[in-house]
Amino acid sequence: MLWEMETFRVIAATSVFCLSSYLVYDLFAQGFSWPTLIFCVAGYLAVHYIWPKRHTDNDGWYDVLEVLIDLPYRAVAMAIRGIGKLFRHADGDIGIDL
Repeated sequence: MLWEMETFRVIAATSVFCLSSYLVYDLFAQGFSWPTLIFCVAGYLAVHYIWPKRHTDNDGWYDVLEVLIDLPYRAVAMAIRGIGKLFRHADGDIGIDL
């Protein structure tokens, strides 16, 4: 029973990942659209939470698929953290000494 639910979650996460990746293509092919961008980012976020945290398979392809699917989430999270660090360490002073 647990294996079946885990397999369903992997298939669902892979499907949402493919749909979000198509939306990225659509952003470039059809022109920029805010709703498309929002659904794309929401899809990658959903994939991160749909993917099963623990898996019973010891197959190498499963681990490769997990890294590939979680890559967009990690890239967006790293970019947001970088922007946060930039503003956190920013000095509010202009720096003109008279």
